[in-house]
Amino acid sequence: MITNTEFLQKQRYVGDPEADNLVTHLFENSLEKELYQVLGTPADHLHSISDANKELHSFIHSKKNTPDWFDAGKIALGQRFFRKYASEIMMLLGAMSLPYCYAASPGNKAIHLTEKMRNKPGKRLLETAQYVIQLMEPGSFEPDGIAYPYINKTRLVHAMVRYMLLKKSDWNMDWGLPINQEDMAGTNLAFSFTIINGLEKQQFPLAQEQSEAFLHIWRYIGYQMDIHEELLATNMQDAASLEFVIRKRHFKASMEGRQLMQDLLEHYRAEFPWPAGQLVENQIRYFLGNEISDILKLEKNNVKDALVRVINKIKNGINRHFHISTFNTMMKNHERLKQLHG
Repeated sequence: MITNTEFLQKQRYVGDPEADNLVTHLFENSLEKELYQVLGTPADHLHSISDANKELHSFIHSKKNTPDWFDAGKIALGQRFFRKYASEIMMLLGAMSLPYCYAASPGNKAIHLTEKMRNKPGKRLLETAQYVIQLMEPGSFEPDGIAYPYINKTRLVHAMVRYMLLKKSDWNMDWGLPINQEDMAGTNLAFSFTIINGLEKQQFPLAQEQSEAFLHIWRYIGYQMDIHEELLATNMQDAASLEFVIRKRHFKASMEGRQLMQDLLEHYRAEFPWPAGQLVENQIRYFLGNEISDILKLEKNNVKDALVRVINKIKNGINRHFHISTFNTMMKNHERLKQLHG
């Protein structure tokens, strides 16, 4: 794994050439309606679009050659790990992963400018959850598995965002490309390494092989997303090294980060029952720690912060000794949210 700043800086000017070339071709040949049709179709229904553009159809159902390091056993173990901690992982995606991405500037500028997360945070969170659920489904990475259409559809979304922001906004190339290789690597860490850290903070007794199997899934997802292999962690130590370098390079206060965080908090307060909505900001501060929380201007409140620490201390004591799979609970909640925001 390469973590030197010169390499990372170069990767800020690299996107996803295959997806970018396809999207550019479609727009420049007035075929964008076909792209929108594909992007508006659930990934598990894409096989039924018989009149889709041949290049689009081929791209959606493509997969990169299986790398030498791919381990089907680790994939299966990582998916079982997800099913065991499904509710906790979904909570951490909202409480840690997204705020991590918001704290990174200038990477957060692309999220802010597209306004998808700001205008409809519930729908965006639901789409992210559905993406993770499908990728973690047993068998999803079989040769004809559902993972590949989901991943390739995401690649097309990112390529379209790059195309639009470069063509129709005041994008500053000093920031690098929108959704560039370094930013995608950081997001991959937020969905893997950061999640494992959050579970450890809750004092679940994780075995090293479980953590590294979960990391392995996201390494393979990143590989299929066309992230440079040198930016994909092979183990927890590599992940920690890359996360540290990216955090030191890019985590800083910004208007975009603060606005995105406040929009997300407003959604949570409206969504959660009282008193959870009253404590959600302090709960996120508990998970993120003071450095990132201060970057995002999260509230400091001695009384609420102390209450959150007590609540988590009690929960953590239980977590150390007792836990059952939360997959079914997570799916029930997911179906409820689909009714509200789908």
